[in-house]
Amino acid sequence: MSAELRRVYLLFIILAFALAVAYVVTYVVPLVPVNYYRITAAAALAVVLYVALRIVLLLIDRWLPAMGRGPRSALRNLISITWFAGMGVAIAAALGVDVSSVILGSAFASVILGLAAQTVLSNVIAGVALVVTRPLEVGQRVTIVTWQYSNVFPTYPPKYFSNDYLLNGYTGAVKSIGLFYTALEDDEGALIEVPNSVLIQALLRRYSGSIVTTARYWVPAGVDPDRALKGAATAAARCELVEEVLSTSIDEVDQTGYVLKVTARCRGNSQGACRGGILREILRELPRGAGN
Repeated sequence: MSAELRRVYLLFIILAFALAVAYVVTYVVPLVPVNYYRITAAAALAVVLYVALRIVLLLIDRWLPAMGRGPRSALRNLISITWFAGMGVAIAAALGVDVSSVILGSAFASVILGLAAQTVLSNVIAGVALVVTRPLEVGQRVTIVTWQYSNVFPTYPPKYFSNDYLLNGYTGAVKSIGLFYTALEDDEGALIEVPNSVLIQALLRRYSGSIVTTARYWVPAGVDPDRALKGAATAAARCELVEEVLSTSIDEVDQTGYVLKVTARCRGNSQGACRGGILREILRELPRGAGN
């Protein structure tokens, strides 16, 4: 059992003990005078609410490990401030103070603040949801696609009539998950910060230790296609990043030549590096053409 769970169980025991003592000294063995019932109830309520707050904060530390220390501390402080404000109102009510006007004013202020900070609050809530549900993890390579899950079809030669499509998104390694933003580092080393409210509704393409990569190479019409297919498969297998050549085929044909399509499973999670390695080996194996 971890130290956090032991502390949670200990706090639950303290909470149960405080409730039992308050009940016994108030009702079973009335040691407290009637005039002090309200004070006893308020004191017991304060202890209960404080212990409950400690339990909530411990659970946040346990359930949100992916969130950085800074964002997690900010969330803990926000919850603590809100909790203590509610404790003050509850204790005042237990002491017999009329708090109806305070509750009404707080509700009105909450509506105003909620409307004014709608974007900020949506990012905070989305950040907590991302950490709890864990659709992505720090260090994982992902592609983020939005709005809403669009594809881009190639429009450059010789792919005018290609049945390929590109995911219109941003690809990089997850660096951090914060309250407001999730940071990615792309292949050029630039830092991309995506608002959590956008990320929570985006399509996420996650990569593991290997990735399937497709490379295409244009071959002049005078080259025998069987020889070209065999040579492309041999060349792709020589690439140091390729684990397995999955298929080689003729993808497109025009009057001047045809396009070879090589699909391979590669180590790592960078399609660009693997595609470049395959094309380099094909250039050594086949007559010079226009690879893409």
